[in-house]
Amino acid sequence: MEDEAQKWMRRFHLGEESVGGTGVLEVRRGPGPLGRLVCVLLRLPRTRAAAPARVRVVRSGSAGGLKERWVRRIEGRALVSVQTRAGERAWERHGPLEIRTRTTLSGQGVEVVQEEAVLRAGRLRLRVPDRLAPRVAARAWVEPEDRARRPPRFHVEVRVTLPVAGRVLTYRGHLAEESGRAAGEDDVADS
Repeated sequence: MEDEAQKWMRRFHLGEESVGGTGVLEVRRGPGPLGRLVCVLLRLPRTRAAAPARVRVVRSGSAGGLKERWVRRIEGRALVSVQTRAGERAWERHGPLEIRTRTTLSGQGVEVVQEEAVLRAGRLRLRVPDRLAPRVAARAWVEPEDRARRPPRFHVEVRVTLPVAGRVLTYRGHLAEESGRAAGEDDVADS
């Protein structure tokens, strides 16, 4: 039987309603010069042992074609992407780059696995060969101490790598559920 923390983790990743969470993340930029340059150019968060984080997933549409606007605010820096999701499959867009992922739920948690990367300009789509594509992997899980917490929380880890540069960015920490109106608010203007 699912506890409140597991339900929250499932709603956050695979739900149909807007959600929001706050927490603390350990952020690590990649050690190499190319990875650091990518972080600077993309304005990614700096390395921090305990960065305050707020994540909003604003959802519209239906389960057959759900549009999600992810606003990840880590230590004041907003990382915004748009996903189109149908069931466990999603396309997440970061500017001209689209990452196709599959999100699966198991007894151990949620896992997001990258399946494909595509560069897009209008209707033109160019598949990026796996050996050249950025790689994104994410997982979420509930620790035993999270099961009784109110509001419920889960842990998360996200890794972004590039074939030539290696690790670009990793963040790991926890997100607790926000309730009410604040949970679905989008605190970044459309760009």
